[in-house]
Amino acid sequence: MKKILFLLVGAMLFMGGCAYKNEAINLHAYKGEYSGEIAPKNKTVYLRSVKDMRTSQKTIGYIMKDGAKYQSFYSDADFANKYKEGLNYALDIAGFRPVSNPNDATVVMDVMIKNIELVYNDKNFDKNLKGEIEIEVVLDRGQKVTTQSFRQKASKWIAPSYNSKDIEPFLYTLFADSINDITSRLTNY
Repeated sequence: MKKILFLLVGAMLFMGGCAYKNEAINLHAYKGEYSGEIAPKNKTVYLRSVKDMRTSQKTIGYIMKDGAKYQSFYSDADFANKYKEGLNYALDIAGFRPVSNPNDATVVMDVMIKNIELVYNDKNFDKNLKGEIEIEVVLDRGQKVTTQSFRQKASKWIAPSYNSKDIEPFLYTLFADSINDITSRLTNY
């Protein structure tokens, strides 16, 4: 009887240890990694808004298992607020002077987060984690309004993972690269 009980407990521990632990994925604050071009002197910017336009603001991707969606990744992070903080910080590093009044700005920006998608698949020897962040930026320079689209993509191989927390560094990299790309392009605008 004791052997059966030990086998049963061992099987439960093994099965519980191999189950996917789907916890909410966080997004760390932008750490000021911008190292691109510097803005021309006295260029001012007003970041009017950052909006998360995704239909489901909690879902940020999914796991593919045997060619079908197995389970979703989700996050409780306020992506619009994190993106606004990170973009303001990167613009400051790039030499832009932030202003609090849109009438004093050289450029007024509105940012829309259109898509965030992370896909983890069960491939063993190929890139098994892919991600994409799609952003739309509307730049208003008084007489001229321009809309620019930014799509940050990346993929990599990670060890087989049973914990959603293993994907957080990849999400942060996409997030930071996207902010750096927008800031770099704005210095040439």
